[in-house]
Amino acid sequence: METLKHYVETYTNTAETNDFVWEHFRDEVNKNPFLKNHRDYVEEKQAGFGDRSFHHMWYLLLQDLKEKKEEITCLEIGIFKGQVISLWALIAKEIGLKAKITGISPLEGNYPNNSLFRNYYIRKLLSYVVPSIRRDFADGNIHIQEDFIGHIQKMFDNSGLDLREVNLIKGYSNDENISSQVQNQKFDIVYIDGDHSYKVCKEDLDNYAKIIKPNGYLVMDDASNFNPGTKFFKGIVEVSKACEEIDATIFKNILNVGHNRIYQRVG
Repeated sequence: METLKHYVETYTNTAETNDFVWEHFRDEVNKNPFLKNHRDYVEEKQAGFGDRSFHHMWYLLLQDLKEKKEEITCLEIGIFKGQVISLWALIAKEIGLKAKITGISPLEGNYPNNSLFRNYYIRKLLSYVVPSIRRDFADGNIHIQEDFIGHIQKMFDNSGLDLREVNLIKGYSNDENISSQVQNQKFDIVYIDGDHSYKVCKEDLDNYAKIIKPNGYLVMDDASNFNPGTKFFKGIVEVSKACEEIDATIFKNILNVGHNRIYQRVG
């Protein structure tokens, strides 16, 4: 199996390469039983978004870090039903890597759990007439009220993992009382998948990119609207705009996988 280093060294931000990486990574997941089983569960239970190819992306990132250290620290902003934090824990277990995982998320929906908002087409109709719903709909920020802790627990149970080993911080990532809880820490990986408005995405970058270790990784979700390629969902325009303002002298965009963009902090 090729390493992260191989893909980075051969990567060019072209439509041909981006389409190839997205399809190739998807196929690699289907060849790997534990990655495939995890993603199959996510899709069956509608327990997360994103693409199947992202599972192989995370596998390569953690394998890369394992070559350099015995223990890593990972932070996810916006954990939804726990797909990524459980995947990190699962990969770490499978490859013999100790991972300290933190997740920041409201752990609650922002819209009521009723027939109006459960129906996608009604939500879309409402977005035409209600400005606040229109903004949330465009930014992918409509989440129905559910038992998110329960969903996360099931995700961990399904993979034989212990959720108690994860530091879950309940709250909004741009709340100073929440962000301050991790500002004295340093992370090998920060994954930003929270509020997808330009404003909050910029705040998340300001708050959390600075606590990434030298040579550590920043991964941005829904961030590829300005990247070439035809076979994958590009993401959210507001997030992509925020990513265009990432300081390239501090973070180098080393690889893109569908609508996930991987940056490495300059050492």
